[in-house]
Amino acid sequence: MKKGSYTFHGKVFSGSGRGAYYVGHPEYVKRFKELLGYEPFPGTLNVKLDSEEDIRERRRLRLRGEGLRIEEFHIAGERFSSVNCFKGRLENETIALLIVAITDYDDSVLELISPVYLREKLRLKDGSAVAPTIEYYLSR
Repeated sequence: MKKGSYTFHGKVFSGSGRGAYYVGHPEYVKRFKELLGYEPFPGTLNVKLDSEEDIRERRRLRLRGEGLRIEEFHIAGERFSSVNCFKGRLENETIALLIVAITDYDDSVLELISPVYLREKLRLKDGSAVAPTIEYYLSR
């Protein structure tokens, strides 16, 4: 397996707030901690990608099904989507890109998690330009 990385470019935007519910759900928290080694801040940093090249790279990661995987699960009749996680960095902060099987977003959006509240720590607001670097593996 060959390791690589890709730096995306985009702008921060506010989502619906549903990411906080899911990322903060105790079962996801447990699984993120097992896979990533930390409990994520309960919410996602949403990034709208700037270029077609970045959107193609995001699509490639989704279609290859790589990354650290959380399988779909059900609790009390509620379905929780499978998620592929890709570790990375945003400035000096640890992040993970989530590629969620059931989502409101298309490949033009990154959903990022971190053990810290990224908006506060990095002084980000809607429209802030960011360049997260995501690690991946090629099975060649």
